[in-house]
Amino acid sequence: MFSVVQNLALVAVGILCCLSLIWRWPGWIAFVTISAAALLDCLQIGTSGVTLGINLYVDDAAVAILLLAGLLVLLRYHRGLPGDAIPCAVLLALVALNFGRGVGAFGLKAAGNSARNLAEFTVPAAAVMLLQPVFQLDARRLARWLGWAGYALSAIAILRWAGVLSMPAQLETSFRDVVRALPADYAFMVGLALIAVVYLQFADRSTPWGWLTAAVFSVLTILLQHRSVWVATAAGVGWLSVRTARSSVLFWLALAAVGAGAGSVAALAFPQIVEKVELLVAANVQEAQGEKSTWAWRVQSYQEATDRLLTSGTTDMLIGPPAGWAANSNASFASTHIHSRYIDTLAFYGILGFAVLLLWFGVIARRVLRPVRSAPGRHARDHAGAPLLEALLLSEIVYLVPYFGGILQGTVLGLVWVAANQSHFSIATKRTMSTRYVLRRRSEAATRTYARPTEA
Repeated sequence: MFSVVQNLALVAVGILCCLSLIWRWPGWIAFVTISAAALLDCLQIGTSGVTLGINLYVDDAAVAILLLAGLLVLLRYHRGLPGDAIPCAVLLALVALNFGRGVGAFGLKAAGNSARNLAEFTVPAAAVMLLQPVFQLDARRLARWLGWAGYALSAIAILRWAGVLSMPAQLETSFRDVVRALPADYAFMVGLALIAVVYLQFADRSTPWGWLTAAVFSVLTILLQHRSVWVATAAGVGWLSVRTARSSVLFWLALAAVGAGAGSVAALAFPQIVEKVELLVAANVQEAQGEKSTWAWRVQSYQEATDRLLTSGTTDMLIGPPAGWAANSNASFASTHIHSRYIDTLAFYGILGFAVLLLWFGVIARRVLRPVRSAPGRHARDHAGAPLLEALLLSEIVYLVPYFGGILQGTVLGLVWVAANQSHFSIATKRTMSTRYVLRRRSEAATRTYARPTEA
C-alpha cells in the first residue's frame, strides 16, 4: 500500500514539474519536444513504443506535450482561440468524435492506432499557432531555423551513406544504387531548407557560404531520390523566383550563372559522378512513368478510397467511418494507408473533414498573402519576406498531395502562419521603430526642458 502511494506521489510530482516547466518556458519546451521527436524518429530510436491498452509512441508523447503547451499559453496570456486556428480545432474534434465511435465498435487499440494519423499532423500546427505570443518570428529567422534543420538532416544522410550510422532496413531497396538515406518527410525538410537558403541569399547580403550551402542542399535533395520532394521543392523555388524576379533580376541571373558554372566545372572535374547522377535521375523518371510506379499505385488507392466513401452511409460520408475500421476491413492496404493528406482526410473524416482541411489551408494562404497588400508604413526590406512564406506554403501544399505529412510538416505550417501574423512587421523593423520612438521622445523632452518662454 505504501509503495503504491509513493509511486502516485512521484508521478504527481513529475507532472507538476512538467507543468511548471511548460508554464515558464513554453516556447523552448515546444522546440525541444519537436526536435527530440523528429530526431528519435529519424534515428529509429523508440519506434517500437509501449503498449498501454493502445500502442503509444514518441510522437504521441510529443503531441500531448505540444497541445498542453498551447493550452497553457492561452491561460497565461488570457487570449482566446485565434480565429485561424478554428479549422484545426474542428479537425481535432472530428478525430475525437470518430475515436469515440471507434472505441465502441472496434475497441480501444484499433481506434487509437487509427486516430493518431491526422492528430500528429494537426496538433503541432495548432500548438505553434497558440504559442504565437511567446514567439518573435519573421521570415529571416524562420529561414535560418529551416537552414539549421537542413544542416542536421543532411549530416544524418551523409553519415548513413558513409556507414557511420546504420541505414534503416525499410530504406534499403534493390532498385536504387544510392539508397534513400532519409524518409520523405525528412528529405522534404532538406528541400525547404534549400528554399530558405536561396531566400537568404536574396534578402541578405549574398555570401560564398550561402552559395555553397544551397549547392549542397540541391545535390542532397536529388540524391535522396524522393520524386515528390523534387516536385514540391521545385514549385517553391520557382514561385520564389517568379515573385522576386522583378526586384532582383541580377540575383537570379547570377544564380543561373553560378549554377551553370558549377555544373560545368563538376562535369569536367568529376565526369563519373555527374554521369551517375544523370543515370540516377533518369532511372527515377523512368520508374515514375511505368505501369507499376508508386504514383500509379497511389492513384489507384485514391480511386478505391473515394469510391468506398461515396458508397457508404450518410454519417460515414459526412464525418468519416468510426476510427479503427481499416483494421477490420477487407480493403486493400493502399486504400487504407493512403499516401495523401487530402485523400486520407476525405477517407477517414468524410466530406466535412476534407472541406475543413481545405479551409484551413485557405486561411493560412490568406494570412500569408495579406502582408503584400497592407501596411503602407512597413519597412521596404520586409516585403521580401512574403515571397518566402508563399513559397514554403506552396511547397507544403504540393508535397501533401502524395504524402500525408507528420509533426515536422504541421510545425512548418504553424510557423509560416506565425511569421505572417507578426503584425506585418519583421523583428528588425520593430526594433528600428522602437529606437526611433525612444529617440523622438528624448528629443521632445529635451526641447521642453531647454525651451525659453517667449516675452510678451
